[in-house]
Amino acid sequence: MREWYRRLPAAVRGLAQIGLLFAAVTILISLLLYPKIRRLAAHRPEVASLLWKVDAGLRHMTDFTPPTETERETWAASRSQLLAKLPPDEDLPKLLEALSLLAGRNRVAELVVSTSPRVPLKADAASPLMGEAALAKAQPDLGVELGYYPIAVSFQAGYRDLARFLEGVERLSPLVSVASLEVRRGVPHVGVQMVLRAYHSGSTGNGSR
Repeated sequence: MREWYRRLPAAVRGLAQIGLLFAAVTILISLLLYPKIRRLAAHRPEVASLLWKVDAGLRHMTDFTPPTETERETWAASRSQLLAKLPPDEDLPKLLEALSLLAGRNRVAELVVSTSPRVPLKADAASPLMGEAALAKAQPDLGVELGYYPIAVSFQAGYRDLARFLEGVERLSPLVSVASLEVRRGVPHVGVQMVLRAYHSGSTGNGSR
């Protein structure tokens, strides 16, 4: 074998040596990179899945189907029902008068009622009224500025009279909620401080929106 190899021309022997060296280097590189290639191959399905999800998300974001006439009519009916239930700001004195009448019927003494400026609904604010965040986000579409008036109420009453008064407050309106209630025990009366939230739809009345 060696004698045969020596008989080959020098140029041929040089090419053979270069080929053997290239093959050895290729095998060495393959052995070094094989673990990394295996890891990449293992992640290939995950990468493909992520790319598919991104593509699907982009299609969902750019695919807009205009609402049908039925959907528009349903939305308009819901908007009308909501605005019909929300009293305008001008009706706030009627609520205060109803509180005074309720206090008189339940023998509430030393009643003091005060209102604070109107507070606009905020999507990120906690509220005792369920769905306030959703209503706040929907304001631009509804074309109204929803909000509530904080009403501070303090009085003295017997225990039974207090219970009847609170029940009456709950029946005044589903759009009046109790934000806080503090009761100071006493004999024969208790002192009460409470804050109500009266939700209203704006200062221009329902008919003009």
